[in-house]
Amino acid sequence: MKKLSLLLLLALQITGSCSFHKETCKKDVMKAYDLRMQGKVDQARALLDSILVKDSTNAMAWYERSRLKWYLFTGGGTVTIDEILADVDKATLYDPENVIYAYEKAMYNFLSAYMAMHKDQDKVKEKIALTCDQYQRVLKLKPDYPEPMLYLVEIYGMLPAGMGGDSLKAVAYAAELRKMNAYWGAKADLDLAPEGTDQVAFWKAYQALHGDSPDVLKEIGIAYLYQEDPENAKQFFTKAMEMDSSMQILWLDLARYYMMGVMQNKDLADSLLPISAMYTRQYLASKPAPIIPLQAYATGMLVKTEMFTGHKEEAEKLMEEAKALDPYFSRAFGIPGPSLFEPPDKISYHFTSFFRPF
Repeated sequence: MKKLSLLLLLALQITGSCSFHKETCKKDVMKAYDLRMQGKVDQARALLDSILVKDSTNAMAWYERSRLKWYLFTGGGTVTIDEILADVDKATLYDPENVIYAYEKAMYNFLSAYMAMHKDQDKVKEKIALTCDQYQRVLKLKPDYPEPMLYLVEIYGMLPAGMGGDSLKAVAYAAELRKMNAYWGAKADLDLAPEGTDQVAFWKAYQALHGDSPDVLKEIGIAYLYQEDPENAKQFFTKAMEMDSSMQILWLDLARYYMMGVMQNKDLADSLLPISAMYTRQYLASKPAPIIPLQAYATGMLVKTEMFTGHKEEAEKLMEEAKALDPYFSRAFGIPGPSLFEPPDKISYHFTSFFRPF
């Protein structure tokens, strides 16, 4: 009996020790995430590296390091997509039932396929197959997850068969989304709608049936941007922001819209770039204040406008401000996706199209 009690006590001690170890590891990874959110990317990476030296099976650390590397990738760091995929592969290896890591792996697979569309088309179909397999894996883990399902609609519905498209599968997933959620079903239906569909009319018809929400107002605003009507877009974006302060990022979509106008016609720089800069500064003045990585990104947008209009000294000053906030801020034209900034223990409910600018 005494021997049995000792064995039971030992088992409890081991269980308690493992639980304590896991909690400590999670706190360390959360600290690395917090450092990255403060713009201290090098410190975050050093901490994650040290965690993985101590425990190479720490799935959360591998996951967070894959996101850090993706952030470096957008900020001009010497990181490859294969390195990013290698880290997220380890995360899913050591915690295969974690839907957070599975979804991120699908996103990186899609990114790899998207890059191949521009650089190595012979590999696109194979990479798209891997991407779809991974999104389907995510849905096995969490069947009521609309974002991965919408990615499957986009992939199967928008790509030609030679790249892995499959219209029948796209229609099937769209039908599933319709059953799951009216808003996500509508997004899927629009993805599969004929070219030239009036997107403003589409979303206003949805609004008439389902009422206002920040998401619907945002969609109407984006539809107006596609119709080259930024004034109406601003009206609907403003209403969305009044309902949900997290929608302040829409100021940057307006800023990017005017920058795109200059990309298409450089002669419009003097008239359009000041408007772009105005909306960028409006975003930077938002309350609550944007997170530091996005403050740095937006300041980087101002660098481009000042440089393009010949204000080199002001551009250099702004570049120093951006680097002081975060030396690795994203230099990409697209706004960094919000899933990159979610805590590492939180499921991402964000969708960013690879095929649309807004």
